Amino acid sequence: MSEVMTAPSPVVPAERACRIEEVFELGFIELIRLVPRNPFVRALILRLTGKMPGPECGTFEQIKEWVETHCEKKSRPSSHRTGRRNSDDGISITVEFSDTEYGRATYSAPRTGCEEFRIGAEPLVGMVQEAIAAGGGMNEVVEVIAGKINDDAWTQCEPTMDTYGDYDYSDHDADDSGDSETSYSRDDIRRAVLAFVRERHPELAAEL
Repeated sequence: MSEVMTAPSPVVPAERACRIEEVFELGFIELIRLVPRNPFVRALILRLTGKMPGPECGTFEQIKEWVETHCEKKSRPSSHRTGRRNSDDGISITVEFSDTEYGRATYSAPRTGCEEFRIGAEPLVGMVQEAIAAGGGMNEVVEVIAGKINDDAWTQCEPTMDTYGDYDYSDHDADDSGDSETSYSRDDIRRAVLAFVRERHPELAAEL
């Protein structure tokens, strides 16, 4: 007795409701391609479509397939809407509209820069004289100048800040740059002050 073999049913691909280009702007599509698992990107997908891809959608191709089978394309109004009466007593002007959609991703990135901090001759002499009058010497002058750098460097200087290292994305709020620091050499301060007073005010150098 012969056995009848039944061919397996063909796999029917999921019906596509749209193309991903009909749902998202090209710039956002490229962002998904670069970081498909980024939580901020997935939050934007939820806001734009009202749906969230599941955790199994971990690659761009998987998210693309999910969008095209689960989402609806954005409707764009026709330039000639039906039911609108033509004006008989005026003019009709074609107007092109554009806008920019903004999102937010909080990040931190370390930056460094370098610039000369200047102290004029007159205030420098005043610092040296005050330190000597108070019974101090070069160490006290160095600390006074270091304190002035700490207080005034960020407002007095305008260094070009270069970013280095990786961007660190997080979910905290940030309105401005933070963790501002300055670094310098107290030996350089000492050498600069000594060179100045020895050349301009040897009488002060003798007291330091």
